[in-house]
Amino acid sequence: MTAPETTGERLDDASALYSADLARHRAAYRFAESLARGGCAIDLGCGTGYGTAELASAGWRVVGMDRVAPAARARSSSARFVRGDLEQLPFAARSFDTVTSFQVIEHLADPRAYLAQIARVLAPGGVLLLSTPNLRQSDRENPYHLHEYEAAELEAVLAGHFASVEMRGVHAVGVAARYHADRLRRIRLITRLDPLRLRRRLPRGLVDWLFARLSLVVRLAARRSGTTDEVRDEHYPIGAADDDCIDLVAVCRGPKARGPGS
Repeated sequence: MTAPETTGERLDDASALYSADLARHRAAYRFAESLARGGCAIDLGCGTGYGTAELASAGWRVVGMDRVAPAARARSSSARFVRGDLEQLPFAARSFDTVTSFQVIEHLADPRAYLAQIARVLAPGGVLLLSTPNLRQSDRENPYHLHEYEAAELEAVLAGHFASVEMRGVHAVGVAARYHADRLRRIRLITRLDPLRLRRRLPRGLVDWLFARLSLVVRLAARRSGTTDEVRDEHYPIGAADDDCIDLVAVCRGPKARGPGS
């Protein structure tokens, strides 16, 4: 069984049930390819490594980093992978021209150490590309997400570490918009069975198990409806960061002053 089928959280390009979600997350990687060129890059919180491998295929010199090992197919690319703590990066200051970190910051209760480390390893003329779910469009049921953001809050947090922060958004259009509306409707129908939100008081292991089962049920239903297989990369364009975008994408430049040894 693949990682997404086990947790409902990690994505793998071999998992057909999560193909629409994978296309959504690939939007940020496509945006990175169009915006950043050359130099040395690191993909922080790379998960199964599918996006890191795509960057490598586009000609990037890229390192993928996560606490867990990448999928086998990602390791077959020219990308390098290391395992480690995103709040204690094992790299010298100003090591990277580009940092990508997609769908990571929402997993941190306090992102300051993580962002400080990114600012430390980013070259003065480099760029950070960061994405996270838009709270305005979130189902708010993912137990792995410790803090989700609206655009203004995320911009303010990032401005504490970078001189320039430009906010963009991933939008779902056409069949992708229908897929996400149907997915949210199904989640609401299921969670309506727990009006007192007792699921929030369960042991964490049980919460994670229930979330994985909910994830499977919702996506199996979507696949039976036929919408999952119709969603393509082009159904997730990058545009303005507004209430309707499903993900926020931040373009950050000018890492601010760092501590001793940076």
